[in-house]
Amino acid sequence: MIDQGLGAASLVAAVAALSVYLWMVVRRAQMIRLLTGLGLFLTGLALFQGPSILSATDGDLNVRVAVVALILAVVVQIGSLLQTRPSWTGADRRSEVGPQ
Repeated sequence: MIDQGLGAASLVAAVAALSVYLWMVVRRAQMIRLLTGLGLFLTGLALFQGPSILSATDGDLNVRVAVVALILAVVVQIGSLLQTRPSWTGADRRSEVGPQ
């Protein structure tokens, strides 16, 4: 029962990850966007294997924890990717105060 729920959650997270990645690439087609979102893309691809891995390991706790960690990683990465940031104007945004 737990493995079926985790398997379904991993598929939903995988589809969400790939959808958001492709949406961001289409929205802002820049090489930097491709590279910064690559972790989301690869994590989404890995999560497509979640149901088959869970069924092959017969509910091993370590595998369940790994799948949950991947799902949480997708949630955090989607939140980070969708976060609105101001456009870069060429000016350095770092504070002038700091170790010198």
